[in-house]
Amino acid sequence: MNPVALYFASGESLYLGAALLLLLIAVSPFRKRPWLLRLRNVGAWLALALVAMACPPFALVIDLVFLTALVLWFIAVNRSGGRWLKSRPAASAVLVVLVIALTAIEFSHRKMPVVVGMPSTHLVVIGDSISSGIDSRVPSWPLVLQETTGIPVKNLARPGAQSRDALTMAEKLTPEDHVVLVEIGGNDLLEGVPSEEFAKALNALLSKVIAPGRTVVMFELPLFPHRIAYGRIQRGLAAKYGVWLIPKRFFTGVIGGSEATSDGLHLSDEGTRRMAALVAQALSPVLKSERAN
Repeated sequence: MNPVALYFASGESLYLGAALLLLLIAVSPFRKRPWLLRLRNVGAWLALALVAMACPPFALVIDLVFLTALVLWFIAVNRSGGRWLKSRPAASAVLVVLVIALTAIEFSHRKMPVVVGMPSTHLVVIGDSISSGIDSRVPSWPLVLQETTGIPVKNLARPGAQSRDALTMAEKLTPEDHVVLVEIGGNDLLEGVPSEEFAKALNALLSKVIAPGRTVVMFELPLFPHRIAYGRIQRGLAAKYGVWLIPKRFFTGVIGGSEATSDGLHLSDEGTRRMAALVAQALSPVLKSERAN
């Protein structure tokens, strides 16, 4: 996949956009020449584009508040007199507070969580072709994980699976399956499944998977601007059911590596090794190899 597209899909452009906007707010009172004012205006819209392309899955009302504050600040700094001139300090202060607060909130979702729960000697994977593989000559990352760590993996993933198909996989879980990794939803997103249907399917899946003494971890989906609702749904349901989320930047980091994919998305030999290493690291607190016994 194109590195630029992966950069935006990872959500990292949010921080560049926020930094640029804060810089423009800070220097705005000292820029009086017309060409500098035009440059500031172009920079402001560039910053907004960087933030929007990062697809932070805030609630819609928060997006509207932020956009309103940005527009009011933009108008205030471009008007030379009257009440707009007097409102510049207040407009700037409100926008600064919002930028810092929203960036801090999203930054808290950037770090790999420290997963806690009942230790398990095996892992169950519910997923799509990222986890099942599409080429028999390339071992799936769950198989690589099993071979490199000695931890058995029950791989229930199926090529082309959507969230609604994962419910069938969940029916194969047993009470002894204490750690479950969910890697699903990419096909829903790529095939344009309405967010309402995705929400219904994912809710049904997680309600089926969740059980006393079971730790459930889910990969957060990289997002497109017209599919931000998927991110809101994932985070909302993860909070509802106590599911751990692996931030999307880690998955994009895997497929963005050199020679990590065969077609820009599906994992190559190098990609499966990187993915296996990522999962081993993320689940190390709850996965215990019997080799050590």
